[in-house]
Formats: sequence, C-alpha cells, structure tokens
Amino acid sequence: MNFDALTLAAVRSEIEDRALGGRVQRVASPKPGALAIEIYGHQERHFLLVDVDADRPRVRFARQWPRASTQAASPLLLLARKWVRGARLVEIAQPPAERILDLAFALQGPEMPEAVRTRLIVEFIGRQTNLLLVDEDGRIHDALRRVRGGERRRRIQPGARYEQPAALNLPELAGVNPEDLRRSSAQGGSAWRVLVRGVRAVSPTLAREALARTGYAAGAPADGVSDWAPVLQGLGTIQSDAARGEWRPSLVPGADGWRAFAPYELTQFDEPSVAVDSISEALERFDAATATPPPARDAREERLEQVITSAMERATRRLAALKAELESSAAADELQAAGEALLAFGHGLPAGTREFEHEGRTIELDPRRSVVENAQRYFTQAKDRRTAARETPVRMRRTELELGFLRQAADDLARAESPGVRQALETTLAEAGYGKSSARQRSVPAASRWTLGTCQLRAGRTAAENHRLTFHESAPDDLWLHARGVPGAHVLLRCPAGEAPDLVIEQAASIAAHLSAARDDATVEVDVTQRRRVRPIRGAGPGQVTYRGERTLRVASRAPGEVGAERLA
Repeated sequence: MNFDALTLAAVRSEIEDRALGGRVQRVASPKPGALAIEIYGHQERHFLLVDVDADRPRVRFARQWPRASTQAASPLLLLARKWVRGARLVEIAQPPAERILDLAFALQGPEMPEAVRTRLIVEFIGRQTNLLLVDEDGRIHDALRRVRGGERRRRIQPGARYEQPAALNLPELAGVNPEDLRRSSAQGGSAWRVLVRGVRAVSPTLAREALARTGYAAGAPADGVSDWAPVLQGLGTIQSDAARGEWRPSLVPGADGWRAFAPYELTQFDEPSVAVDSISEALERFDAATATPPPARDAREERLEQVITSAMERATRRLAALKAELESSAAADELQAAGEALLAFGHGLPAGTREFEHEGRTIELDPRRSVVENAQRYFTQAKDRRTAARETPVRMRRTELELGFLRQAADDLARAESPGVRQALETTLAEAGYGKSSARQRSVPAASRWTLGTCQLRAGRTAAENHRLTFHESAPDDLWLHARGVPGAHVLLRCPAGEAPDLVIEQAASIAAHLSAARDDATVEVDVTQRRRVRPIRGAGPGQVTYRGERTLRVASRAPGEVGAERLA
C-alpha cells in the first residue's frame, strides 16, 4: 500500500490537532531506522512513531509506547535526545504535494538566552527515504542515511546545508489537460498508470480510486477510458475534501487482515471499506495485521543495550561539558587583566561597590569582598581557566575514545549472531567498567571466516575479537580493511599467491562495509592498508586503532553471500 502525499497530509493534520505546542518527554529508537517521540500536549501523552524503512515508511501515532530496539543508541538518536527531548513542537510543515514532513522543535534551557530550533525532517522518497536532524541555520546535524553527494545527488552529511529534494516535473491537477491524458493513454497499459505519470502527487491507490468513482474498474485499461475529464473531476473531489480537512480514513478487509488503507473512503474494492477514527488508527491496524513479528530477545540483549545506551549518554553529556569548559578557558587573559586593573586602579573604592569601570570595560565586584579579595578571585579564575586549557583537551580525547569504543559496542550488538558473541561482548564491556559480566570466564569466539576464490577473509565480531584478529592472528602482509570513520569489523584478507586481485579487494571492501554501522548507506568508504601499518591507540579500548598508508575505496555494502564468499566452519 502507498504512503502517499495525501496520507502524509492526513497524518500532518492529525499531529497539528493533537500535539502542536506539546512538550517532548521521551525519544527512543524502537528499531533501526525508526524514532519514537513522546509528546505531552492538550493534557495527554501522544506517542509519535517515525519509521523510514524503505519497504514500509511510516509516520503515525501509536496507542502504546513501542518496545525498545535491540540496537544501542545511534548518533542520530543521541542528537535527537539532545536537541528534541525537552523541546516543544512549534511548527509542522509539508511542502505542497510532497512526501516530506518537517517538524520544528524549540528547546529553551536554563542557560540558553533564547530558544534553539531544531527540525526533524522525514523524506519519503522510495529507496532514498531518509530521516534528518537540521539546526536552525539549515545545517545538517546528522541523517539516518548519509550521502557524500555528486553531480546528481544531494550531499547529506553532518555540517552540510540541507537542500530539499527536487520535485517531480509533473503538473498539478489544476494544470492537467484531459487531452494530454488521452494522448498518453494511446500508448496502452493501465489507466491508473496514466494518472500516476501525468498528475503530480497521485499514487496508484489514489489513481485507482478516482477511476472507480467515475464508473471505471480500478484496473481498467488506458484505452478503455473514453473521457478523462470526469476522472480528473473525481480526483479533484478527493483532493478538495482533503484540503478542507474532511478526512474519512478507512480500511478494506482482506483474507488475512486488512487489504488496503487510505485517508478517504475506499470504493475501488469489492469488499466495502470500514471507517476508522483516524489515519493513525488505520495505519496501526493495517501494520499490525501485515507486519512480520519481531525476533525474540533474550535478557542479555536487553541488559547490554541498556548498559551501552546509558554509558553513551553519559559520555556525550561529559564531552559537551568539556567543550564548553574549553571555550570558556579562552577568557583567562581577560580575567587576569581584570584582577590587575583592580590592584592598580581600584584603591579607594568604597565598600559594597558592585562594578568598576576601567578603560571602557565594566568589572563586576563581589560587594562583600575587598578590592584585593576581588582581584585575587579574578586571578584564581584565570589560573583555573589556564589549567583547563591544558587538561581539558586530554580529557576530551579520552571521552572521544570512550564514545568510539561504545559506538563499536553498539554496532557489535546489532551484528551479534549468537549468544556466544553477546556473552563475549558483555565480558568486554564489564572489563572496561560498564556493567557486570554473567560469564564464568572470558570467551572470545573465533572470527568469522570466508573464502573469496583462493583468498581467505576473516572478520571480527566484537571489539576484543577485532583486537585479537588484528594483532595476534594476522601476518604483517595481510590486507586490513575497515569502513572509514564509523564503527565496524576489522577485516583481514590473505591470498596464498601474495598480492590480492583488485576484484577480490573490492569484494572484501563491500563485505567490510556490510559489517559496519554504515551498512545502510548508498555507498561506503572503506580504507585498505597492510596490517603492519595498523597500531593500537594507547589508552583506548580494544579494537581502537590508528593506521597509515591506506587507500580508500568507495563501494556498495554487500553481504558475503552477495559477492560469492563461502563461509568456513
């Protein structure tokens, strides 16, 4: 079924009625590629679900708060929690006839002189469906699917300016000439396809409905429509009702649940449609009847996810505080100058003075202290800022390494194939000081192994396994591959004849992309170098490395079986 522009408009209208002006209380990820947002508005809690699954994209209200994901917090989720949680939903926009929803949130914190706006933009564009977080200046915080851009592709990267996707070059309904449709219908095919190709924002479901309301069969051939004007009028009636907010959401029953949904009454089927109260209810009931049940989770998965998520949030808050501390350290010279000005020119100030003007600058004073005590206070603050300038970058680097370790753990959990891998991950986290391990002894499973022609490929499944594979089970001339700049498996390629063929290296890079957090991106950059050029980072967690002499391949993510790799026992 089509989640088209008209269905999105019905959802947008529902969000405006129920949640506009409400405050965000929770943000979570019920599954990879989805966000759940709890909004308290009009004295009720509303659970807004945004899902950009390319096969079934959705945005709707849910009756219950969804179950947590097996995947730990992603960078996008952490940013959403930072900028959206605690904010108010202040604006909802949908470009005319487009499948784009733009939700604007305003966050006013105790240390913020004014509210900061953040936009959550959902683009329902086929296989390029995406979810983006954009700041008030139009810069992208992050996106679910990053795109490096090119001649025909927008750049979707943190820090890049957000650009709205180009609209399809099709006329609006008011500008469509029935004669143009008649000429198109002469090419044959189905009548509904003529409408989809000839009128902007018309989905197959909407096109079939317009035909059915005009007396034609929903699947009528194009050359069977003698006059397109009544069909366009039927289409116009549906769109006019929507423009007035006269929504009539409905479901059509099927053999195993529901056959179809729409924000209007469906008449194109033999079975009569069932009216429901809202489009969100229609979508939720349709999805519940047709969705694949989620895989069962064990207690260890849930515990690990909670440990990783909590640790990432703490580290993220700590890093933000350290950055603010580093920025404030730049004022050390000004504080020193203020103290010196007080000692040199502040003598004779009456007790209780609150301000001292010197060379056009106002120096604030504590009225309970003497001039000398106030000067000493400024000298102490300057010393503290200079100490911070020396120590804070080191602490920031440690926190960044910690976040890198935790993001790797989150990706390891998402890729975990067996209880043994999850147990090993639990042990690694416990040894790093996160939670407790229920394992009796440390267990590091053997790395995954495949053959690529005459070459052998090995990949780690946890951070500890990455470390062991790279530094204890490799040869100096093995090729080492890793997705650039994102968590993922260390991949080693060894060929008996020495130098690996270019095709095999490219296939191995595709597998490395698949075994990384960038597996859903359109293309992934993968670094390739000799294992001898890889070094562990001193003081960092297992699997965190630095390397040199690399070359970078841009490849599509492919599972091992897709490139012909055969798994070894």
